[in-house]
Amino acid sequence: MPVFGVNVELIIELSLLLFVLILGVVIASIIIYRNLKKSYKEVWKQQSKFDIELRKTYNLVSKLVRDPAFDNYRDAVVKDLPHEAKKSLLLLVDSAYSSIDPTDPDNKYVVETFQNLQDIRVSLDAKVLSYNKKISFFPFNFFSRVFHMTKLHHYTPHQ
Repeated sequence: MPVFGVNVELIIELSLLLFVLILGVVIASIIIYRNLKKSYKEVWKQQSKFDIELRKTYNLVSKLVRDPAFDNYRDAVVKDLPHEAKKSLLLLVDSAYSSIDPTDPDNKYVVETFQNLQDIRVSLDAKVLSYNKKISFFPFNFFSRVFHMTKLHHYTPHQ
């Protein structure tokens, strides 16, 4: 029934439709943000494990292989190092590890720790690549820009 030439039922229906659409957008935004945050936390946890294992492996390998390049990282806090410094430390540990005899029973713990580091690195790189891929697609790319979530770095070269 028109009041003042306006159909009240139509206005109520359009208002209800608009409310439902806005509610849907808000709920979807919350879900997308939580998904991004969860992915980022997974990468962060794996990065922490990687930093701990890198430091442990560095300590063990540097005691077996005397290399002056190890002195650059002797007092360094691995978690505070920039990505490129961690990458060069990882390359240094990898190259020094190659000179260790893995069959020697005295090196069993070093070999085990190095293998743990490699496993964590593979897992970290997989999570980083998954996260980076996620934030490159819509609607995640929109939210990643809004919340200043940038691409993360990985340790294994990928072409």
